Amino acid sequence: MRLNLILDGNFILNKNVFTLHKNNLLFGALQRSLENTISNYKKLYPFQNIYLVSDSKGKSWRKEIDSNYKAQRKKDSDIDWEFVYSTYSDFKKSVKGVKVLECHSVEGDDIISYLIHKSNERNESNYVISNDYDIKQLLSFNLNNLWMNFMGNDLFNKEKLFLPTNYQLFINSVSKLPNDDIFNLNDNAEFLSIFDRLSNKSQIVEVNGVESLVVKLVSGDISDNIKSVYEVSKNGKKRGIGQKGAQSIYETYISEFGEVSINDPDLFDNIADIICEKKKISKSNMDTIVKSIKMNMRLIDLRIDNIPIEIVDKIKNVYEKL
Repeated sequence: MRLNLILDGNFILNKNVFTLHKNNLLFGALQRSLENTISNYKKLYPFQNIYLVSDSKGKSWRKEIDSNYKAQRKKDSDIDWEFVYSTYSDFKKSVKGVKVLECHSVEGDDIISYLIHKSNERNESNYVISNDYDIKQLLSFNLNNLWMNFMGNDLFNKEKLFLPTNYQLFINSVSKLPNDDIFNLNDNAEFLSIFDRLSNKSQIVEVNGVESLVVKLVSGDISDNIKSVYEVSKNGKKRGIGQKGAQSIYETYISEFGEVSINDPDLFDNIADIICEKKKISKSNMDTIVKSIKMNMRLIDLRIDNIPIEIVDKIKNVYEKL
C-alpha cells in the first residue's frame, strides 16, 4: 500500500515549542526535539513520501478576500518567537529524508490539499499529522482505486485518529488483497499492521468530509475570525450560529433534501431557507445569508477546485522542483 506522510509544520513546531517552553528547555533543545519528532514519524512505516508543509511569511491570499481573516490571532508573549522561527528555518534546511514545501502567500492547508489531490490521482493514501480541523473536509476513501486519507494528532496526552465515515469498508477491501504484490510495490499486510497499531492506541473519530465543510460554512471559525453566516445582536454583542446550531441545520437539510452535494446549485439557497425557518426570520434575509455562505465557502473550502488557479500554480511550481 503506497502511503504518504504529510506533516503539518505548524502543528509540529508549536507542539514542541510549548512543551519545551513549559519545562524551560526551549533554547537548548528545540532543534533536537524537532529532529526526534521527525525521526519517530519516519519509523512508523516505509512511507512513499514524507512531506513537511509550512506556512509562508507572506500575507495569505485569503486576506485579499477578507481583511479580517485571522486578524485576532495572538502569540504567547512569553516565548521568544524570533528564536523559534530562526531555529525552525535552520531545521527545515537541514532535515533529511523529508520534502519541505512552502510557498509565498500560500497557507499550509492549501499545500496539504494539493498534495492529497496529486497523490490520490496516483492511487496513493495519505496520513496527515495535524490539529487543524479544516483538514477533516479532505478525509475520504476510494474503493475502486484503493486510497484513503486520514489524520492523526496527539494533544494533551491523548492521541486521536480521524477516519472517513465507513472507513471499515476500505480496510476490508485492503484485507482481501494479496499481502505482497511486488509488481505494484504494495505491501498490504504492512499497511494493515500500521493501521492496527494506530487504531489501538488512539481514540477513533469518524469524519464525514462534506458534513465537516457544511457545518463550518454555517458556523464560521472563531479562531480564523470567520463569521457565522447569520448573526443577531443581543445586549450589544453579536451572536452567530454555533457548531451545535450548524450541526442541527445540516441534519435538517438531510431530512428535507437528502444527501448533501457540495456541487448542488441549490445548496446555498436550501441552507439559507432552513436558517430562516429555524431562526424564525423573514425569507427576505435569504439573499444576505447566501452571500455570507459564498464568502465563507471561498475562505474555508479546501477542495483543489476552490483554491485560486494562481495559488495552485505556485504550489505546483514548488512541488515539481522537489
